[in-house]
Amino acid sequence: MKKTLSTFTVILLSSSLSLAFAQGAAPAAGGGELTAAKRADIKTLLEITGIRAIPEQIATSSVQSMVAGVRQLDAKFPDKGFVAMRDAMKAVFDKKVDVPGGLIEQVTLVYHNAFTAAEVAEIVKFYQSPTGKKMTGLQQKVNAETIQTAMRWADSLAVEADNAIDAALKKENLKLPDPPKAAAPAPAAAPKAPAKSDAPKK
Repeated sequence: MKKTLSTFTVILLSSSLSLAFAQGAAPAAGGGELTAAKRADIKTLLEITGIRAIPEQIATSSVQSMVAGVRQLDAKFPDKGFVAMRDAMKAVFDKKVDVPGGLIEQVTLVYHNAFTAAEVAEIVKFYQSPTGKKMTGLQQKVNAETIQTAMRWADSLAVEADNAIDAALKKENLKLPDPPKAAAPAPAAAPKAPAKSDAPKK
């Protein structure tokens, strides 16, 4: 097994680090009555932290995941087709962000259940402070660099991890299947002999 971590690092780290960023320390219990004031504070918080960028992120990620499969079926499928797909998906999502039952309303319940009204107000106050605004401005860059750093760290341990995986599978009398072998190129056709002329010799 060669460089297993290199193959799966992006998927594993992106999901695990995203969860880590989102979860952090266990929050205090929220719930209770969702008052108009608390709902407004949560919406302010969601706007500050970029909830309206989520539709584009999801649309872009979704279409990117389709590229390889589409190109296998049609290698000439143009890039503008993927752009059109992304834009169409984003347009559908954008219309449903701030409507009854939409993204903001659903995520509002997530924050409502996780934080008390006082805690939401404190978080909003932080994000509206100079430090909070700096954090908002740099969060995407910091998150990206954190994931890249973690990927390099994990990749540096690829051989050690591969050996540990092989040993664990061997202990269970298991082995990963070998990757499919590339098909051998077809032999070149033999050159054809020149055709004989039927014209009479002079």
